[in-house]
Amino acid sequence: MTAPRIHRGFTVVELIVLLVCILMVAALVPAFMDALRPARCTGCGRMKESTQVSGMLKAMIVWGGDHNGLLPLPSAIDVNNTTVPEIGAAKDTTANIFSLMIYTGGFSTEICISPAEANTTSIQQDETYEYDNPKAAVNPANALWDPAFSADFTNGHIGNFSYAHIPPSGPRLAHWSTATMNPGDAIMGNRGPQIASVTHNGDGSVTPLMAIPNSNTLMIHGSPNAWEGNIAYADGHVGFEIKMAPPCARPYMDAAGKSWPDTLFFDEPDDPSGANAYLGIFIKAGPKPADFVPIWD
Repeated sequence: MTAPRIHRGFTVVELIVLLVCILMVAALVPAFMDALRPARCTGCGRMKESTQVSGMLKAMIVWGGDHNGLLPLPSAIDVNNTTVPEIGAAKDTTANIFSLMIYTGGFSTEICISPAEANTTSIQQDETYEYDNPKAAVNPANALWDPAFSADFTNGHIGNFSYAHIPPSGPRLAHWSTATMNPGDAIMGNRGPQIASVTHNGDGSVTPLMAIPNSNTLMIHGSPNAWEGNIAYADGHVGFEIKMAPPCARPYMDAAGKSWPDTLFFDEPDDPSGANAYLGIFIKAGPKPADFVPIWD
């Protein structure tokens, strides 16, 4: 006689054990998949960006070798106003400077965007750049760059450029040149936060006060509270700086003749020479340094 089969369901304890096992497996799967992926190189974006910044500055230095030592200066090229309607130094905005380099083959629109860009909503590659007869030009057939290339990422606009540079005007115009090639003169690099003021400390250091504490620029390479970035200097080298007033940058002197570290993103009002480093993205330009209007994020 065959014994009758006894059909028994899971007990509550067994169901709990089974559920725990399923949850443990589910928790381990992501870690297992991560282990199968190649290790993430946290410095790759920084190194790639350093190469991009170096390449842009070196292309500009080559340009200077063919243009009386001046780095690209739209006002010195578009003398017949065939590209943009602005007159003279008003042409020397960030967008025009770097669009001129793109149009003449100095570098591509791709490297104008940092691989570590944090503001990806408002700063994007220009994928419709017109290398021939740009429609936005005053006279497309005789244009010297595409004026549709933009650096303005404010008020809902899309900017096509990640980096900051010194305004080529006044005493800083001497640095926008191949003449000095001073390794302490910052020319361009990662943009920084807007600085409200700088405190001079008793030990000779300085403390910048950010006007925008949660600036996007802090997340490009730094942390929510500190800026870091690649800065290209006049001699062509690029340094990864961890301070907004880096020790390798040329200091400035105040009216009393005392030397202070130069905050890269602040135009120190106590510098009587007006030659201190001041890196920004400038959407307006003119014959005087005060005519250059920066934007910040």
